[in-house]
Amino acid sequence: MIAINDLSISFRTPRGVVDAVKHVSLQVAPGEAFGLVGESGSGKSTVLRALAGLAPVVGGTLELDGQVLGNTRSPAFYRQVQMVFQDPYASLHPRFTIDQTLREPLVINGLDSHDARIAKALKDVGLPDTFRYRYPHQLSGGQRQRVAIARAMILEPRILLLDEPTSALDVSVQAEILNLLRGLHQSRGLTMILVSHNLAVVGFLCQRVAVMQRGEVVELADIDAIRAQRVNHDYTRRLLAATEGYRRTTSDAFAI
Repeated sequence: MIAINDLSISFRTPRGVVDAVKHVSLQVAPGEAFGLVGESGSGKSTVLRALAGLAPVVGGTLELDGQVLGNTRSPAFYRQVQMVFQDPYASLHPRFTIDQTLREPLVINGLDSHDARIAKALKDVGLPDTFRYRYPHQLSGGQRQRVAIARAMILEPRILLLDEPTSALDVSVQAEILNLLRGLHQSRGLTMILVSHNLAVVGFLCQRVAVMQRGEVVELADIDAIRAQRVNHDYTRRLLAATEGYRRTTSDAFAI
């Protein structure tokens, strides 16, 4: 469904050109949930934004279902590919009601039956129809992220791009959103790419994982190999060690 071939992305800054992504190649099968993990600044979100048409491609190609994507995307592309952003406090228009937020993509794409589609989108993400006339500031973080997911799903896309969709939420709310995303993935046969720095989150949703460091993919493995720590790169081992959490050492005992 998605083929990334030798992708490179650079940005000009006051200090010179920064190579954010260097020669990345990946393939994602139809209906697969694929994870991109790595520390902040590793290039994983930039790859996602390039797929969504939000970052310019310097080198290499991006393909969707066998078709090469240019820097300019057609309306048909955005019917197929939708993105959920990291911060639910920033991704919703503060002066739009939830009804306006969900109605806008329907108007832009010339779809009919707005009220029925909006009611179904809210139901699919576990929100009552009464939320339609609230504003984002009247919702919790988890509720806002549900609205953002509903906005992405209302066009019935084939591909969902998820940029750290739970990192701005409390742990209990994270679990609710992850369960929601897994349910949508299974019920609709979505192809998903999930960006996260948290291997536990990726392991919950994804079948395969690519590990990125300094703009490059340093490891590609299925989730069972990651869980069993059958990995080849030192950086992946360090990421796995970091997910094990804090371990008290003998020297800490003297600080009590």
